[in-house]
Amino acid sequence: MKKKKTYLAVRKVREFIATLPDEAQAEYQSIVDRLEMDGYLVEPFAKKLDSGLFEIRVRRGHQVRIFYFYHEDNIVFGVHAFMKKTQQTPLHELRQAMRVATQIKRGKYDE
Repeated sequence: MKKKKTYLAVRKVREFIATLPDEAQAEYQSIVDRLEMDGYLVEPFAKKLDSGLFEIRVRRGHQVRIFYFYHEDNIVFGVHAFMKKTQQTPLHELRQAMRVATQIKRGKYDE
């Protein structure tokens, strides 16, 4: 039996999600619930990027992306969120997510 995952979003992600319309927030929460229960997500709910990063894909109303990674002890961290406006994911958004993930892995992230 697989162990349930715990999803933790950093403060900036939580604050960003709180600004979204209710239907987008509900879709996000539904996807997070699925991630915690199943331990993983598949398309169209998520997509693997690179360097161990994945993205939650909220599509109701807006194209919202939340980057996350799997950490030790069955914890999944949501590290960066943004509104996607172009076909390709902007490199600066990916770099920001990687920065936060690296800080968390090193135990140096402070909200």
